Amino acid sequence: MNENELKQMLKSAPERGQRAFYDKYFNYVYTIVYARLKWYAAPEDIDECVGDVFAHCFLYFDKQENISGDLKAFVAAVARNKAVDTYRKVARHKERNISMEDAEELVSDENIAETAETTEIRQILYDKVGELGEPDSTIIIQKYFYGRSSKEIAKIVELSSDNVRARCSRAVKKLRELLLQAGFAR
Repeated sequence: MNENELKQMLKSAPERGQRAFYDKYFNYVYTIVYARLKWYAAPEDIDECVGDVFAHCFLYFDKQENISGDLKAFVAAVARNKAVDTYRKVARHKERNISMEDAEELVSDENIAETAETTEIRQILYDKVGELGEPDSTIIIQKYFYGRSSKEIAKIVELSSDNVRARCSRAVKKLRELLLQAGFAR
């Protein structure tokens, strides 16, 4: 089943379409989520995250009159975002028990204000990259965060290498404008 047929089925017969979407992309989603969480989360958390990815996708499809764009790139972006959310949730809930004697070792020379500012800037950057939409956000993340080549990215987003380079160039310009609008001066 090709992507256009799947999009049509998601609209005309949602239950069958969702099942076909799940069957087609389950291994892909699981691979993305597992790669991001294998060292941090329990298997149950990974399974729950995969379920959350598909739930998010199905809710999105239900709201859309027309499903446009690349489904593989869309599900990959959702999987990455849900994996990050799960990582944050797991990290927040991990308890660390220490004795009072060990508490003295926890003193840090980390600049909390600087760390908070850096975290805020990263979140703004991540949000602005997300505003680019698909497949541009995937291209930017794959190129600048993971250091992948245009050829590698082309396989992920199912475009030609030349098209990936052109979209990347335009996306960087658009991202620069979005960051300027958000108050980041060049």
